[in-house]
Amino acid sequence: EAFSPPPKVHSAVVHLTALEQPRFPADAATLSRVVAAGFNQRRKMLRASLKSVAPGIEDHLKAAGIAPTERAEQVSLEEFCALARSIKPLG
Repeated sequence: EAFSPPPKVHSAVVHLTALEQPRFPADAATLSRVVAAGFNQRRKMLRASLKSVAPGIEDHLKAAGIAPTERAEQVSLEEFCALARSIKPLG
């Protein structure tokens, strides 16, 4: 009503409620580093894009059940969390 002619858009309000406990626990800082590095060069294989995150990244990927040849967009949230836990166990 504030614009003439009215724009042809629709809007909505979304309310997000945080879970009491995360579905897939992981150290937040480590998870953030892993995801950022993975998607920074998303067309590269994870073994290449994550090599600066932790020494022996291929071993961490395998421990998390992720093939080193996967790309970031092929990895689920649960797998990213498992990788973060492999790099820095919760303690």
